[in-house]
Amino acid sequence: MATAKSRNRSRRAFIGKLGAVSTALAATAGAVVAATPGRETPIAGDPSLRAALLEEEKALRRLHQTFEQAMDKGLHEDVIAMFADDAQVVFAGGVFEQREHGVTRLYRERFPAGKTGRRMEQAPGFELAAEEQQDSVDVAPDRMSATAVFPYSIQVGMPFETESSLAAMARLHGEGVRTWWEGGVYRIAYRKDAAGAWKISRLEYDTLSRADWRTGKRYAQPISVAFLSTRFPADPQGPDDLA
Repeated sequence: MATAKSRNRSRRAFIGKLGAVSTALAATAGAVVAATPGRETPIAGDPSLRAALLEEEKALRRLHQTFEQAMDKGLHEDVIAMFADDAQVVFAGGVFEQREHGVTRLYRERFPAGKTGRRMEQAPGFELAAEEQQDSVDVAPDRMSATAVFPYSIQVGMPFETESSLAAMARLHGEGVRTWWEGGVYRIAYRKDAAGAWKISRLEYDTLSRADWRTGKRYAQPISVAFLSTRFPADPQGPDDLA
């Protein structure tokens, strides 16, 4: 019969072997990560890379802040310049392609005509949930591309299509636009251009809440707005495709 002392020695030997196996497995896993294409240097083990990625993240946050400020001030030409040549924007069920074509049509024509893009407070009773208001920026290890999610709370609108005398009079006074509030998140993809500057390659307005509300009103009501349904050129301000 084994003594208590011999049983303890056996137990210690087993634990020692288990620890050695665990160490070997960890080393193997580290080697696999290091050998994975595109991840030759694990981020967690490279302080200089972590610092570089953090600086890129800060640059992208500044770019987005500049984007929102330009939209709020109606500086649409500045907004257009932030996009890559082959950029894509998804808005209201429409897909606007290419900076010099669809993207320019959206920001130079459709947004100004509908008084769209100005920042607004969230409509009372329609506020985004806490998790929906969280932002995030994820920069690729090669620092050439990135994705981000940012919340938005903006005014959206469209000109009245009716030809009634009241609508005509409203247009003469610059008020022939139906406006409402929308809240949601921007889903953005970025990449660097040949000069190393960050550009927006894809931007999607992911609307999560919408209400008939204007700043100063005490209450808001739900509103239903149809997606864009007519492509360009049948609609001079329309999208290139439908999402």
